[in-house]
Amino acid sequence: MEDVIYMDRYIKITKKNEEFFIESFEKGMTMDAFNGIIAKHPQIQITSFMAIKSAVLYSPVKKIKFADVKERVTVEVSDDGLKAYITLFVSDDELNTGRNVELLKEILKKLSEKGVVFGVKQEALLGELKNQTKILIAEGIEPINGEDSVIKMYEIVEPKPSIMDDGKVNYYELSLINHVKEGEWLGERIDPTAGTHGKSVRGTLIMAMPGKKYPLLYDKISVRECYEEGITKLYALRSGAVNYIGDRISVSNHLEIPDNVDFKTGNIDFDGYITVKGSVEDNFSITADHDIEILGIYGVGSIKEIISRGGNIYIKGGVAGKNKAVIKSKKDIYTKFVSDAVIICEGRVHIGFYCINSTIIAKEVIVDSPKGQIIGGNIQAEYKVVATVIGSPSEAKTQISVKGFNRTDLKETYEKIDIVIRKLKDELLKAKQEMSLYSTDLTSAQMLALERVKERFCDIKNKLKYSEDGKKAISNYLRTKGEGEVTVLKKAYPNTIIDIRKNVREIKTTILNTTFYYQNEEINEI
Repeated sequence: MEDVIYMDRYIKITKKNEEFFIESFEKGMTMDAFNGIIAKHPQIQITSFMAIKSAVLYSPVKKIKFADVKERVTVEVSDDGLKAYITLFVSDDELNTGRNVELLKEILKKLSEKGVVFGVKQEALLGELKNQTKILIAEGIEPINGEDSVIKMYEIVEPKPSIMDDGKVNYYELSLINHVKEGEWLGERIDPTAGTHGKSVRGTLIMAMPGKKYPLLYDKISVRECYEEGITKLYALRSGAVNYIGDRISVSNHLEIPDNVDFKTGNIDFDGYITVKGSVEDNFSITADHDIEILGIYGVGSIKEIISRGGNIYIKGGVAGKNKAVIKSKKDIYTKFVSDAVIICEGRVHIGFYCINSTIIAKEVIVDSPKGQIIGGNIQAEYKVVATVIGSPSEAKTQISVKGFNRTDLKETYEKIDIVIRKLKDELLKAKQEMSLYSTDLTSAQMLALERVKERFCDIKNKLKYSEDGKKAISNYLRTKGEGEVTVLKKAYPNTIIDIRKNVREIKTTILNTTFYYQNEEINEI
């Protein structure tokens, strides 16, 4: 039996079984008018545009097939299985007759056929349904991935001197060594979470990604771990000085001298950190592998020497060297004042208040407090010297020498280090990801493999820290004006000799607030 879908003086559209036919009687039907007719019958799925063109343009044309019955309800499920959509291709009459129970049954049946069995939205079914519009009909539960482990570690603050003057006493404070007692907290790791599984609209479980468990890196000789209610905590196994080798925390040997270094203690040579609560008597020496701090308010006098083979030195009370004291450091030196002494370091020398008749050799020499003075002596820096006052009203001869540097070469070194750092970070990420693959239940062979990965991780981290420290230092040096700098923050007196890259400038009259720098093969000033 054939059903008439549409008929006028120009065309007739009929349906037989699952097919649609068109027959034209006379010319006069336009394509726009035809499209309007089709729009009112969304169940028509055109299969032959040539048949339509022939019937409309070359009328009269006998009955010819031009379309199939379009699926009344189509179901589309998203790739992740979390959402299902329907699109309706039914007559407007079906949508306009209130709640069409038969249509709702048809939709539910189609959903079931497509396997959509979970999260069907009743409000969408019972709400306004529109033709040829994509409707969100079902929504699953999205999995919630687990959170990665959270690590908190003991923080070592970069040494920074605090200089104060209350009108009576000058204070020069610095925290250099991070001392802990046995049993003190050093760090912790909160366990990763498993996450919450989800469910697709087809009713299948969607697995959540568990959080990654990052390793706690520590020296097993000086640090212990303890697991407490989902948190792995690190505690010091001994009293000492906290330090990091790469990312691995440890407690190094820390020798504390409660009073002075004198005949009772003898000269000291130690493989860790040293804190002297008092002073160092004349003619005695201290040598250590790491940081040395001397906290006595009277500082040191004509000591033999103080040497840090691999760290910093802090002398709270200052140095009155009596033309005998020698102080050497691999890194930086901090002191309240210096007089009649020799200081040699591979980093920066920071002096709180004054430097008198002393020889200082360093990368940088900074005496920048409001009362900072360099009077007499010989200052030799590689990059720059900064002081509030240089020289004296009595015109004591004061020699300031800056070796200087080639900015182009230094920038090239900076860029090379930057490339090395990027490569090391890539290697570090790979090692970290490799460590996260290991679960908690490991065989002895897997434990051994994990330890090897950890060792590689620490080795890369050490190299990365060394490179980053180098990059940071060069970045600081590149902030130097020109290719060598001497900055006078307030005043420089006559008989001050400034030598930058073997270009000499003698101060013959008092100058104020001036920076000398080397550029274009000469000393310039601003």
